Amino acid sequence: MKLSKQPFTVDGEWPLILFFGAITLFIHFLTFSNFELHRDAYLYYAQSEHLSWGYWSVPPLTALVGKIATLIFGNTVFGMRFFPSLIGAANIILIGLVVKELGGRKVPITLACLAYLLSPAYMHTDFLFQPICFEHFFWLLSGYLILVMIKRNKPVIWIWLGIVFGLGFLNKYSIVFFYTAFGISLLFSPSRILYKSKYFLLALATGLVIILPNLLWQYMNNWPVIHHMAELRETQLVHVKVSDFIKDQFLMNAQALFLWLGALLVLLFKKEEKQYRLFAFIYLIVIGMLIVGKGKSYYTLGAYPVLFAFGAFFIEKYLKRYLMYLFGFLVISMFVAFYISLSFDGIPLISYEKALKKDAYRWEDGKYHDLSQDMADMTGWKELGESVRKVYLELGYENRDNCDIFCYHYGQAGAVMFYGKKDHVPQPISFNGSFVFWAPDSLTKDFMIWVHSDNGNNINPDSLLPRRFEKVTLKTTIDNNNFRENGTRIYLCENPTSEYRNYYKNLIFDLKNRYYRK
Repeated sequence: MKLSKQPFTVDGEWPLILFFGAITLFIHFLTFSNFELHRDAYLYYAQSEHLSWGYWSVPPLTALVGKIATLIFGNTVFGMRFFPSLIGAANIILIGLVVKELGGRKVPITLACLAYLLSPAYMHTDFLFQPICFEHFFWLLSGYLILVMIKRNKPVIWIWLGIVFGLGFLNKYSIVFFYTAFGISLLFSPSRILYKSKYFLLALATGLVIILPNLLWQYMNNWPVIHHMAELRETQLVHVKVSDFIKDQFLMNAQALFLWLGALLVLLFKKEEKQYRLFAFIYLIVIGMLIVGKGKSYYTLGAYPVLFAFGAFFIEKYLKRYLMYLFGFLVISMFVAFYISLSFDGIPLISYEKALKKDAYRWEDGKYHDLSQDMADMTGWKELGESVRKVYLELGYENRDNCDIFCYHYGQAGAVMFYGKKDHVPQPISFNGSFVFWAPDSLTKDFMIWVHSDNGNNINPDSLLPRRFEKVTLKTTIDNNNFRENGTRIYLCENPTSEYRNYYKNLIFDLKNRYYRK
């Protein structure tokens, strides 16, 4: 389906756009090894080893990307970060295309691309193998297609929007927020006549066909995502404060405050921009829905890049007389804001050694640490995974097939899988998230490697494990003060008692039937 030759001609702006995309890719490739994978990345890796139409907390697309990454690059940190880095570059290109579509040239393209490139928020998310980086791409691509549709009055774009919505839904359910906001905003736009097009109905059908397998999977497994959302509200979202949410909207992209806030004001109050006002409404409705739903502040990040493009274009359009002065001021201010941000939580662009600051960061436990909490979630996992692998190999060939591994949560379990695959370390048992799907219905093996963490489980393994196994040996303890799970102990347990076997069988039966089976 051909939109137009205009945006894809090789002109003076295209090399500039590709240059910024290449710079983004280069930065991520240069810094990919600064930190280990994030705790959540190990969950998505584990899911890639069990491809399915759905999981406990997320749709299937990220797992599919993970499978492709490991098939190409193996179990490597570079491989898991390759596609997020590529997405970051693609987002830069899309921002450039939005500016071009509006009629902007080199100066606004430079400003808009720099706003994204120098954003600590996007620098961070494009470093993570998680659905959030792909979500930003689908939101931004949707914004570009909406702009093309209303500017050129091309209702056929509805079909593309249906496809993007479907793929975005298979990546992260929160794309529903964006499309709900778009659907409402279009009703109050001069372009609402687009709803009368036959392509709108075709788009609805196309999107439904794409998301239907995941909906059927959710239905057949008793809607586990609903249980996950309830758990998320009770444990995390209940602590979200509206004041913090609003404050974070200004802090997350402070380097581009003049661009996105200026764009919002112009879209809302400038009559000449009535055609594009729905983009301001989309942003405000998304903000409103997330405030009501107590969403986390970073859930809104996908709504900003389009505003970067509009803000940069409006500077060229309405302040052309002062363009070069404003250009210099904004570029300098963006670099300064980016530099200042490095002294707070830090971003993966900084090496591990430079990110360390004596007692500078306060974690959720209320204590101060040398490394920010988010960075601490990207260290220690390799040591944990390799330690379990070593204990497993020490069992010898005769006992390895007779050994289970138990982990308390998906971060531990995924790390053991990631770093143990080359030696065929068995997939750990865990009662956390999607791992319940894959756990055996009963214990049949004589050995179990038990990975114990003190974080929140309030269990003393030294008193618990001897009641469950005939022999318990502490093999190693993780000693890394900058690891959030420092002190994790790895035990080798032998011969589960009949009482524990029965306890496990009943527990796993209850978990699987409570959350996953109709």
